[in-house]
Amino acid sequence: MENARDPAEPLVDHLVELRRRLIYCLCFWAAGTAVCWGISGRLLSWLARGVGGVVFTLPTEAFMVRLKAAAFTGLLAALPLILHQVWLFVARAFSPGLRRLAFVLAAASYLLFVLGAALAAFAVVPAAMRFLLAFGSDEIRPLMTLSGYLGFVAGLALAFGGVFQLPIVLILLNRMGVVSRRTLRERWRYVYLGAFVVAGVLTPPDVFSQCALAVPAILVFELTLLALR
Repeated sequence: MENARDPAEPLVDHLVELRRRLIYCLCFWAAGTAVCWGISGRLLSWLARGVGGVVFTLPTEAFMVRLKAAAFTGLLAALPLILHQVWLFVARAFSPGLRRLAFVLAAASYLLFVLGAALAAFAVVPAAMRFLLAFGSDEIRPLMTLSGYLGFVAGLALAFGGVFQLPIVLILLNRMGVVSRRTLRERWRYVYLGAFVVAGVLTPPDVFSQCALAVPAILVFELTLLALR
């Protein structure tokens, strides 16, 4: 690995290396997509089973949705390798102390995102769909398209994964001197309220989904305070 004390390189060398790292990242993503293509059909079937099945209205819709599912899961699978390429490009600019911190935060960010996305897919989506479909009747029956349902699931997964980045943001702000543990502890009421407001915006209008996002966000906030100065 490059040393932070390496001599400065010409701009052209940095651009060449950046191009090389980007090509590696795209190759890793493509490989992850190819591997996940084999499971994307079973994944979509499992998701559709929870709502009694979905339909597609265009000849290419099923193929494109399966490709999107493979690309999304392939990106998650390849993300550690992609982050490693980013790390190799930027690490030389960091001091040893910042280098260790950045490595730990990158690993924690990935794990938190996967945890949030998994919570959304395996717990929140089934409960939210039971609540929302309960508003139907014999005369008003749901007929969801494959692309619309996948968009709903992916949106919730991204929202949960994004909210679970709160510890990373707080740690960075703390290291930059913007916030302190004492300040956050004094304003915990606003943080709690903000968690439920954000959850109300990002999740379907049912109490379970909102609490499923807000309560873990509050828990990770409290755990993050233990790591702050």
